[in-house]
Amino acid sequence: MKKVTIVGTDITPKQWSNLVIELNLIRKQWAPYAKFEIQGPGVRKIIKNGTNTASLNFAKNMEK
Repeated sequence: MKKVTIVGTDITPKQWSNLVIELNLIRKQWAPYAKFEIQGPGVRKIIKNGTNTASLNFAKNMEK
């Protein structure tokens, strides 16, 4: 087992959410090669709400 700890200081809640979502995308891409576990305050909720289709549609509409 290998372990990395990321500590964010002076990070806004929005930045924290974006970081967690980015890490989740990396986890999904690496799934065939390794199993990753992401732990932290509110991680499950952030991933659940940040990767649902409603939020993806909202992001697409904001780009227009």
